[in-house]
Amino acid sequence: MKYFLKRSTAYLLDCLICYSFVMLIFQWALLSNFRGMIGLTDEWFEISWNMQVYVLVTISLPVWLYFIYFDSKYSSGSFGKRIMKLSVTDSEKEKIGLPKSFFRTILKLSPWEIAHFGVIFPTPLYFSQNADIRFATIFGILLFGIYTTSIVIDTERRSIYDKLLGTKVIMK
Repeated sequence: MKYFLKRSTAYLLDCLICYSFVMLIFQWALLSNFRGMIGLTDEWFEISWNMQVYVLVTISLPVWLYFIYFDSKYSSGSFGKRIMKLSVTDSEKEKIGLPKSFFRTILKLSPWEIAHFGVIFPTPLYFSQNADIRFATIFGILLFGIYTTSIVIDTERRSIYDKLLGTKVIMK
């Protein structure tokens, strides 16, 4: 249980760091002041594909890059993992390269991308007249729950995506 709590805390810290940078600094402080100048009006955001591209470029991509770089051999780990004294390794307990870190990040964050898709399609929920429950959003949340549960019940304490890629989060 100690391992799970450390890993969960590290992930929560990384999410807070990403949220602080992406949403508070990048989205609110910078983009909110320039959206109108570059033609990003409320009407533009009402189109689901426009909203999806915007979310991918301005939210998802920066978060992906954070995890891809910091969980790879080119860094000492993401800030959350450093604080909690954790590290991502391969089966030989070596740090992983960028390609493996890329695929690990894509699989790890896929529940959030699926949930984004559900919130944005068929109409962005923000612009929808009724707050309906959307299958993709529920599926993304369930997949996150499955990932989390897999860490707890696996004898090696590996998530599904870690098992698929031959990676593991270890305590230093």
